Amino acid sequence: MANKKILFAEHESLIVEIIVPILRSKGYEVNVATDKDSLLRIISENHPDLIVIDANLPGQDGFQICKILKADFATSYIPIIILMDKIQVRKKILEIERGIDDYLIKPPDPINLEIRIEMALRRTEHQIRANALTKLPGGREIERVTTDKICSGIFSFAYIDIDNFKYFNDAYGYFKGDAAIIQLAHIISTVIKEFGNKDDFVGHIGGDDFVFISTPQKEKFIASKIINDFDRLMAFHYNEEDRAKKFLMLKDRAGKLKDVPLMSISIAIVNNKKRAIQNIIELTEISSEIKKYLKSLSGSNFLINRRSTKQVGRAIKSNHKLFLSSTASSSDNLERPNLILDKPLGQLLLDKGFITEQQLNDALRKHWLTTQRLGQIVINMGLISQEDLEELLERKQKSSPIL
Repeated sequence: MANKKILFAEHESLIVEIIVPILRSKGYEVNVATDKDSLLRIISENHPDLIVIDANLPGQDGFQICKILKADFATSYIPIIILMDKIQVRKKILEIERGIDDYLIKPPDPINLEIRIEMALRRTEHQIRANALTKLPGGREIERVTTDKICSGIFSFAYIDIDNFKYFNDAYGYFKGDAAIIQLAHIISTVIKEFGNKDDFVGHIGGDDFVFISTPQKEKFIASKIINDFDRLMAFHYNEEDRAKKFLMLKDRAGKLKDVPLMSISIAIVNNKKRAIQNIIELTEISSEIKKYLKSLSGSNFLINRRSTKQVGRAIKSNHKLFLSSTASSSDNLERPNLILDKPLGQLLLDKGFITEQQLNDALRKHWLTTQRLGQIVINMGLISQEDLEELLERKQKSSPIL
C-alpha cells in the first residue's frame, strides 16, 4: 500500500507527532489538516486515498464532515476512519453505522491504526478496481445508489458511452485512451456539480462507460452540456492532421482502409416520471435499447425514454453538433445559464503561438489529473505570463458568442 495518500485530520499535536512519522515510514504520503477548512482544501487539491479524522475537529463536528463527504459522489468512495473518545461510541453508534468505514478510540494505538488503514485501503481498491483510473464510484456503488433511487421516488438514469473509442485507442495508444477517459470523467463530474442537484450521482462502470443519476427536470440540460463540452474538448486529443480531417484512416479486418469519425458520445436516459421502473434489470434493458439506437446515429446524441405504460415507443431525441448555433431552437423550453461556445483556452494558446501541441498535451494531462485550472497550469509551466493570459482571456470574453 506504499505511495497511497492519507489525509490525517487531527488538531492534537501530540497525536500528530506520534502517528504521522510512523505512517510516513511505511511509505504513505501523509497530509495533515488541523481544522475543517484545511481538511476540505487538502481533499480538493490532493485527492486522498483515505482519511483519518478526529471526531472533535475544530470548525465542525467530525461526524458531520463525514456525512458531507459520503453524500458527495466525488468523495463518497474515500474510506474514513474516525478517532473518538470512548464516551462518544455509544452516543454516535447510528452515525458510525451510516457514514463511517471504521473507528478507533483515542489515543489510537499506532500498530492498530496501521492495520485498520491497510484493511480499509484493500477493501476500497477491490471495490473500485474497474475505475481506478478516474476514482469515481464503481459497479457495486452504482448498483446500490440506483437501487435506492428506484425505491425512493422520481429519478433520471443516464448511461454514457464514447463512440469510436476503440479506434482512437488503437490509433493513439492506451496512454492517450486513458487521457480521453479522464477527460470525460472530469466533464461529467464538473457539469453535475455545477448544474445538477445536491444528491446527484456520477459513476464509472469501467472502460469508456459512465452513468449519472439526476432528475427529469435536469436531465436534458445536463446531457446537452456534457455533449457540448465533450465535442469542444475531445478533438484536442487528436493530432492536428486528424483534427483537420475530422476522421481517422484505419485498416479494417480485411486490410482495407476506411474512414472512422472522431470520437463522439451517446447518452441514453431513462426516467420513471411516467412509467415505474421495477428493478435494475429493467432499467438496464431500456437503457441498452436506447443506446443501441443512438449508436446507429452519427455524432454526439442523447435520447430520453419517456414511455408510459400505455405509450410504449414514445421518445424524444436531441441531436447536438460541435459548436451549437446561437440561434438554437427556443422550443427546448429549457431554463439554462449562458453558455460560452467559442474556442477553448488550449486552442487559443496554440493559435497565438504561446505553446506547442506537446506542451498543450502535457498541460491538459495535469489539468485532468489535478482538476487545477488550465490557465494556472500553463503559468506554472512558464509558458505564458499572468498578464498575457489575462489579456488573452479578456479578448476571448469580448468576442465570445452567447447562447
